[in-house]
Amino acid sequence: MNQAKYLDNFLRKHRRILITVIQALLIPSSYFFSFMLRFDFQIFPSLVMDPFLKTVPLLIISRLMLFYYFDLFSGWWRYVGIEDFMKIFNAVLFSSLLFIAMVVFLFGLKGIPRSVFVMDFLLIFLLLCGIRIITRLIREQLETKKFKGSLKNVLIVGAGNTGITVLNEIKSSFSELHINPVGFVDDDPSKKGFKFRNIEVLGNYLEIPEIVNRYNIDEVLIAVPSAPYKKLLKIFEVCENADVEFKTLPGMTKLISGKTFVSQMRDVNPDKLLGRPAVSFEDEKSILQKEHCNKSIMVTGAGGSIGSELCRQIAQFNPKCLIMYERNENNLYYIDIEIRKKFPQLDVITITGDILNKEKLEQVLSAFNPYVIYHAAAYKHVPLMEKDPIEAVRNNFLGTKIISDLSVKFETKKFIFISTDKAVNPSSIMGTTKRMTEKLLQTYGAKPTKFISVRFGNVIGSSGSVIPLFKKQIAEGGPVTVTHPEATRFLMTIPEAVHLVLLSGTMGTGGEIFLLDMGEPANIAKLAINLIELSGLTPNKDIAIEYIGLREGEKLHEELYWKGENILPTSYKKIRELSRSGFSYLNYRIQVSKAERALAKARDNADTIFDLIKNMVPEATINPTLNNTKKLP
Repeated sequence: MNQAKYLDNFLRKHRRILITVIQALLIPSSYFFSFMLRFDFQIFPSLVMDPFLKTVPLLIISRLMLFYYFDLFSGWWRYVGIEDFMKIFNAVLFSSLLFIAMVVFLFGLKGIPRSVFVMDFLLIFLLLCGIRIITRLIREQLETKKFKGSLKNVLIVGAGNTGITVLNEIKSSFSELHINPVGFVDDDPSKKGFKFRNIEVLGNYLEIPEIVNRYNIDEVLIAVPSAPYKKLLKIFEVCENADVEFKTLPGMTKLISGKTFVSQMRDVNPDKLLGRPAVSFEDEKSILQKEHCNKSIMVTGAGGSIGSELCRQIAQFNPKCLIMYERNENNLYYIDIEIRKKFPQLDVITITGDILNKEKLEQVLSAFNPYVIYHAAAYKHVPLMEKDPIEAVRNNFLGTKIISDLSVKFETKKFIFISTDKAVNPSSIMGTTKRMTEKLLQTYGAKPTKFISVRFGNVIGSSGSVIPLFKKQIAEGGPVTVTHPEATRFLMTIPEAVHLVLLSGTMGTGGEIFLLDMGEPANIAKLAINLIELSGLTPNKDIAIEYIGLREGEKLHEELYWKGENILPTSYKKIRELSRSGFSYLNYRIQVSKAERALAKARDNADTIFDLIKNMVPEATINPTLNNTKKLP
């Protein structure tokens, strides 16, 4: 082994000298053999040796000069390819022309057979190519024998340009890869049975399971970068069913440009989907620091998209303690680990609980006396709440009233409620419950607790937004489902929403509804197209877009306010305030009490509850049903 290694190192070190010597020896050998062919191997000194000896020095000089010019003294013979053969052809051709010119100029052609020049041209070309091919074949055979026991059998999907490139790379880098290419599969039936570099096309991708078993395949290399993404997914599924490992390989064009399969799966930055610059409130951090530093802060729905981001942002401002209240234990578990890791000095209180559990909430507020409560806990999926409206009212409205009453009892300084643009002229039960709650909080006054509502649009990237749904649909090969080609929504990022909530809390004196200037609403169909393209795919080619119609409770266009709601500026350019609604607080409180009593026996008072809801939010255009409730025992 040491001797073989020493020999290999020696050959590497003196490779250029060896190549030069070998090729220099081939030049006169080829020339002499051409004379022998011309005279049928009959040696006549006067006819063969004299012209040979007289002209061979000129041949050696002309060949070596042109070989050097065409760079035939460098390169690795084990990697010989078409380009090397073209270089050899040019070097031999031009060196032959130079040699003939020198012979004619110095000696003339008398006594030198013309056919010798042609035969020498062919012989030297074949010898130079042949010695490289033989070197490569010997090297590959030796390496195959050396690694025979540890080779990985692979099947290549795609016998096109990329597949052939993969095969060439496997063969040329055999000593590093230790891969044995067994065959190809390709959907073109005309290719079946054909061989590329002695590797046969064995069938199409549907035959992969059979081929895997027959040839003991260890891995499948998928080299069809031009295939639609949906077809790639089918190939993946076939490989999974065959219980074989597989890898997707990009084409060279995509690899160089960076548009590989990996890039298709990258996480798309939500800011790129907004259609406007993201709003930043970095300059207001000192105000937020003053608002939260050394104070007990509570966040309900702490495991949700907005709630968890509230926890992350608030933790930066050194609160006395951060109380995270959430009923989804998994979400709460993960945000708890994250906050404790990033802020090890922070006193984090993690509580699993429901906002409808009045006794538990009373214990929490009594024990920790939070200075501010950020109320993000709510049901928010519009179509689901349409199917279970009683539960939506119970959780979103009654749950908020429970924690609001306790905030007053324990003199919490501020209560920040997360509302939505769906509360404007609500067409869904979810939006209606949010509007009911906005009005409820305005009836409390400002002492001892300041109640503030924050209304904003759809949050890109949240667990309930269209982006995770679209991403999942893209990953499955489509189609991406859009409700309507003209549907629009106001969009914002999670950090924007959280900044708005935190800043609104610093401004509010009680009873306000704040909203963010979110620019023009975004078209959801265009959003889907942008997301597909940013994922490296082509809309309606790789991923289909399907319009499914508006679902129950959904609007074609959302609103941030309606006529009658006056918009007032605030000290922050991107935050605006809605003027106070002119409804009777006393009458509304009476309706709230009736709703509480009706909810206590919801099964018997469903119609009464809906009548109360319509009285409490007269602008709502809802038509709730009891489909799910009626099926309950």
